[in-house]
Order: sequence, then structure tokens, then C-alpha cells
Amino acid sequence: MKKRFIVILLFVSLIFSTLSFSKPVEITFWTLFSGGEGHIMTNLVNQFNKEQNEIFVNQQPLDWGEYYNKLLASMVGGNPPDLAIMHLSKMPDYVGRGTLVSIDKYVSEGIKRDYLENIRAAATFNNQLYALPLDTHPLVMYYNKNVLQEAGLISENGEPLLPKTFEELYNFSKIIKEETGKYGMIIEDLNGLGERLWLTVYRNLGGQIEDENGNFIIEKDIAEKTYGEILKFYEKDLTTFVDYETARAIFISDQAGFTFDGVWSMAAFEDMDVLDKVGVMPVPAFSTTEKAYVWGDSHTLIVPKGSKINEEKVKAAVKFAEWLVNHSYEWAVAGHIPVIKSVRESEEFLSLPLRQDYMLSAEQAFIPQIKGWAEVQDKLVELCQGVVLGSVTPEKAAEELIRTVNEVIK
Repeated sequence: MKKRFIVILLFVSLIFSTLSFSKPVEITFWTLFSGGEGHIMTNLVNQFNKEQNEIFVNQQPLDWGEYYNKLLASMVGGNPPDLAIMHLSKMPDYVGRGTLVSIDKYVSEGIKRDYLENIRAAATFNNQLYALPLDTHPLVMYYNKNVLQEAGLISENGEPLLPKTFEELYNFSKIIKEETGKYGMIIEDLNGLGERLWLTVYRNLGGQIEDENGNFIIEKDIAEKTYGEILKFYEKDLTTFVDYETARAIFISDQAGFTFDGVWSMAAFEDMDVLDKVGVMPVPAFSTTEKAYVWGDSHTLIVPKGSKINEEKVKAAVKFAEWLVNHSYEWAVAGHIPVIKSVRESEEFLSLPLRQDYMLSAEQAFIPQIKGWAEVQDKLVELCQGVVLGSVTPEKAAEELIRTVNEVIK
């Protein structure tokens, strides 16, 4: 009996010692965040590591300018990170190259159901989920209450009068110019103008980006009209051609009534302590728009494909990714919009300043799903700059854009 007791005691001791000294699964996690976003992500990773001991996340922040080159190089070399951040707009190229692991079978059904349909669908290719979107960060429209008041765009109860349509935005911009001499609208001269605003206006004018076979297209007549709708703000001196920092400075210094910018500027405006004079709303569509759209990319969590698939690490990476998505309220402090309903409807998120004023933008968000999108992006920026600076006509710009699209999708 005594020997039996000793054997049992040794067996129990062995189990406990094995449990005590078993190492957690370590996963590497590449991110591209800096500043406030980087601080929030680091805090979230540390929180996850403290809450449990099965998985250890080794976050490795990389410089934004070199991020995608290094990520692709790691994939080609067969030694990528176990988990990485990837913009939704980048995914078609990487899925097409076969460099991402389909995570569909690893993701819980509960979180799949919790996603906004437009966001989940955008991360799905050939009926397989390839990423867990963490947020959407669409274009929105900010307004300066001081400038609107100075222009007389105030209701009887003292609230700012806000444009319900894009046509009304143009008219309000003319009133601001006439009454104050200030700009009606301001926007930076690169992707904000040429990609984000252009695509939003194009879609809201009824422009399609897919034909009946799912191929990416641009409709010439509507593309030309889109350039015209943007150009008239410049022709009437209702805006000016400036870079990102200058556009923000003009808006914050009460020299423009409206500005188009991403939701990420919410955090910057909070840091500047200017939310008392700044409001935000979805980008207004046209009076003829049947369904409103807005440009909106997403930060997603992807599992890169290495030379071998380590099932244990893939499961650990997806488990952490789900945890991160479920804690996206904390991430939303940076201004991004959560894309799972449980977080979007939570008291914590809805209590953040002004978030309810632009939440609808998440449901309107879209991003073109096209291989070679970076080349189209560059052409969009180049052509829109050319139109507003007068070096190319809207008609010629539309023709050249379609030529570029046709070359890319060959």
C-alpha cells in the first residue's frame, strides 16, 4: 500500500512539474504602428500576455515606409512572422501570390457572425476567410463650428447647419467664401484627394467598380463627371492645393469650414484639444445617390505562409487575433471604427467623443478588390492632381485612368 502511494505521489508530482515548466507557444507579430497607435497596440499585446500563459506574443514594430517590402521579403525567404498587420487593400495581391494562409477553419463561428457583412466579405476570397479585420478607417468630413458660425450657417437653436448632400456642401462652401473670404473646404493633395475622395464621389455618382463577371472597371462618363465635381471647388477658389500638414493647419486655425480626412485624425484633434470647435459626420452623398459609399480601408490580421505551416502557431496566432478584435474598443480610442457589432454597440465605445456621429461610415465603407491596386492608386493621385492644377482635362484624365486599369487587370 505504501509503495502504491509513493508511485501515485511521484506521478502527480511529475504532472505538476510538467505543467509548471511547460513553455507557452511564442508567436511573432509584425506591426506598422507608431505614435499613439503604436502605444495602444503595445499595451494590448502586454495585456494579452499578462492575462494568460498559453501564448506569448512577441510584437515587432517595423517602420511604415519599409513594412510591406520587408513582409514580402520574409514570405519569399520562407521565414515570415506568425501574425502580421496588413491593410485590406493589399490583400488581393498577397492572396493572389499564395502568400497567406486561409484562416477560415481556425476562426470561431461566433466572431464570423459578429462582423459587419461588408467588412467580412472584403476579407473573403474564394469563400475562404484570409484575415480578421481589426477596424475600418474610412474617409469622413470634419467641420469647423467657428467658421460655420462666422458664415451664418447656424440654425435657430444655435447648432451648425450641416450639408445633407454633396451639392449642398458645394453651396455651403460658396457661402463661406462669400461671407468670410475663407475656404469652404480643404483636403490634402495626395491620396486624400486623388484616391479617397475621388473614389467616394465616383461611387456616389453611381459609378461601378465591377462588371457582371466580377472584373474591376471604371466607367468613363462617371469618371469624367467625378473629376468635374471635384474641380469646381478649385475653379471657384473654394479650396486650395496643399499638403497634408498644411491642410490640417488651415482647418484647425479656423481658415476653412470643412475638411475631408480619415477617422484617425480624431485622436490628433483630441490631443490638440480642439474638439470643442470641431465636429464630424459621414461624407455626404449626392441627392441622386441610391446607396451611399465611402472609401474605407482596414487594418487586418493575417497569417503569412512560410515554408511549412505550423498548426500550433497558426492556432495560437488566430486565438490572439480574435482576442485583439474582441478588444477593439481600446483600439478605437485612436479614432478607428470597430467592425464587430458587439464592440460597436458597447457602452465603452459609444461613450467616446463624437464616435456616434460617424459610425454609419463603417457600413458604407468599401475598398476596391484588385491585384495591382498600388499602380491604380498612383495613377488616381497623379490624374486628380493634374485635373485640379489644370494640366489635364477631366475627359483626358478619365481616358488615361481607364487605360491604366485595363493594363493592370490584363
